[in-house]
Amino acid sequence: MLFGVLAHRAGWSILEILAAGLLGFTGSGQFALLPLAEANASFLTMLIICTSINSRYFPIAFTTTERLPKTFFARTFVSHMLGDEAYATERNSDTVKDTLSIRLTIFVFWVVSGVIGAMISKIIPNAWLSTDIHLGFPASVVLIHLSVSQIKMRVSGIYLMQLVMMATCLLLAAAFYSLLGPTYFWIPSVIITAVILDKWEKHE
Repeated sequence: MLFGVLAHRAGWSILEILAAGLLGFTGSGQFALLPLAEANASFLTMLIICTSINSRYFPIAFTTTERLPKTFFARTFVSHMLGDEAYATERNSDTVKDTLSIRLTIFVFWVVSGVIGAMISKIIPNAWLSTDIHLGFPASVVLIHLSVSQIKMRVSGIYLMQLVMMATCLLLAAAFYSLLGPTYFWIPSVIITAVILDKWEKHE
């Protein structure tokens, strides 16, 4: 919804916002398009940037192939609907029906929320969208919640150990943030967190 508000304020039509939701089903990809569009970047440039950002879903998608439909077009459609929220919600034991239900629900709400955001943007006071307000904060809170959910799901057993694992991952991310800055810290942070959780799962 926040993307819909900001995109409409930036001069995007509701149809363009709808297309961005349908084709670029990720918050990071959509928000990256906003400054590019304002800078009059070419369609090819925006496509390359959005594709590179969303390329992180390729390895994630490969881990979910067993719960996808068998036919090519159905698999492609369900794979396209894979997002962070769906991946954090799904389990390896889910059936094809479960996977489709989770992804379709999130996908539809995602696209519709963007359009609703565009429709209500005109009634939102300008002061609410001040540059002093960090508009990405709600998305950050959601990602933190999803990350914690993944750790709790992967690290079973002692509650204290779950807290230790979460603290370890957060401290490592903070260290990379301090060393590499806000732009490049997340790549090594994600890699080292995945390695730690993978080692723990094998240990269990």
